[in-house]
Amino acid sequence: MNPSSRSLHLVGMVNPPTSQYAENWRNPLSRADWLSGAFHADLARTLERGCFDMIFFADALAVPEDGAGDYATTLRTAGKGAIYLDPIAKAALVAGATSRIGIGATVSTSFVPAYAIARQLLSVDHLSGGRAAWNIVTSTTDAEARNLGHAGIAAPAERYDRADEVVRTVGELWRSWEPDALVHDRSRGVFADAARVHRIDGELSRGPLTLPQSPQGHPVLMQAGSSPRGRAFAARWAEVVFAIGDSPEEMRELRREIRDRARLDHGRDPDAIRVLQGVQPVVGWTDAEADAKLAALVAQIDLPSALEKLARLLHADALDASAPAVEVLAAHRGATGSIGFEDMLAAVSARRSLTVGDLAIEQALNQLHPQLVGSPETIADEMQHLFESEAADGFIVMPALYHSSFEDFVNGVVPELQRRGIFRRAYAGATLREHLAE
Repeated sequence: MNPSSRSLHLVGMVNPPTSQYAENWRNPLSRADWLSGAFHADLARTLERGCFDMIFFADALAVPEDGAGDYATTLRTAGKGAIYLDPIAKAALVAGATSRIGIGATVSTSFVPAYAIARQLLSVDHLSGGRAAWNIVTSTTDAEARNLGHAGIAAPAERYDRADEVVRTVGELWRSWEPDALVHDRSRGVFADAARVHRIDGELSRGPLTLPQSPQGHPVLMQAGSSPRGRAFAARWAEVVFAIGDSPEEMRELRREIRDRARLDHGRDPDAIRVLQGVQPVVGWTDAEADAKLAALVAQIDLPSALEKLARLLHADALDASAPAVEVLAAHRGATGSIGFEDMLAAVSARRSLTVGDLAIEQALNQLHPQLVGSPETIADEMQHLFESEAADGFIVMPALYHSSFEDFVNGVVPELQRRGIFRRAYAGATLREHLAE
C-alpha cells in the first residue's frame, strides 16, 4: 500500500487513577473524580473532538500482589491496577455520551465464558450503533485466577490455547444470526426468521446468541500480546494490534512480522490489520516547555516508592538500585506472568544499560513505552516519520495526566496531523470498523 494513501489511526488508552505514569493521582493537574461517570464521559468527548478512532479501557481482575500475596504496596502507592471500574459498564456509559468514537473494552478469555463475552460486547456494539471493540487478554496472575475460583493461573501456552477456542466460539455466536434474520415484519406478524438463526453446538456454547448482528456485524477484535505466542495469536485474530517497540526498527519489524504471519499462516489481508504503537506524548507549545513538563513529571517520582513497586512487580524483596537491571530481571524470570512484557523490559534494559534504579524510574514514568516529547510540530514530525516509514499504522496514546495530557494532544498535535493530511478532519463513517478502514 502506498503510504501517501494511508491515514493514520489514533486510540486513547484509559486506566486511571495511575495511567502509565505512576504519580498521576498525586499531580494537581490531573482530575481526581475517576470513579465518576462524568470523568469518563468528558474524556471520551475530548477524544471524539479530536477524531480519535477509539477510546479503550484496560482492566485486570485483581489488586496486584507481591510474591507473598500482599497488596499493601499497590494500594498505598496507587500502583497500576489498584482500582478498576468494570470496562463493560464504562463502555456502555460512553456509548450514550458520544456518537462517533469507537469504544474498546478489555475482557479475559481465561475466566469469562464465551457466551457472556459475546453477549456483553455485542450489546455494547448495538447500544453504540456499531462502535464496540473487544480488547482480548488472557490474564496473567494467580491473584486474578483465585478471584475467579481457580487454584492458580494456567501456563501461557494453555491460556492461549483456551483464548483461541474462546475467540472462535465468540465469533460463531456473533454469526449465529444471519445478517437478515431479524425480519420485524409487523404486517405478517414475523419478528425473526428462525431458519436464519442457528445453533453452533460447540464445546464452549450451544448457541444461538440472544442478539442479532450489529450495524458493523460484530465488535472489532483487538489484542496486545508481545510474546511469540501472543504475536501468532494477533496474526490469526486481531484487527487492531497494540504493539510496543523501543526503536523505529523494532516497531517496523514487529509490524512486518504480524502482517506476514497473517497473510502466510491464515490467508488474511494484511492491509485489514492496524498495528498501533503505544506512545506517551508530553506536549508543550514549544520544545522547551515540553522538556520542562517532562522534568516535572520525573521530579515527582519518588525513587524508594518506585523501587518498592518494581520489587512487587518482580515478586522480589528489597532491590539494589545500583544493580544491573538485566541481572535482576533474569533472576526473577516469570514473576510477572507475562513473558512478552519481561522480554521487553530485559531488551530495553540491555540496550540502555539501565540500573535497577533507572528501570524503576522508567517504569514509574511510562512503563518503558516510547515517549514523544516536544511541540505539536515536533511530535507530529515523529509520528509522521514512524507512520510513513511503515513502523506503525497509528498510535495508542497513553496520557501521563488525566485529562490534561489528552487535551494537550487534541488541541495541539491533532490539528498539526490534520494540516499535514495524514489524519482525518471529521469522521467519514459511523462505525468503528469504518473508521479503521480509512
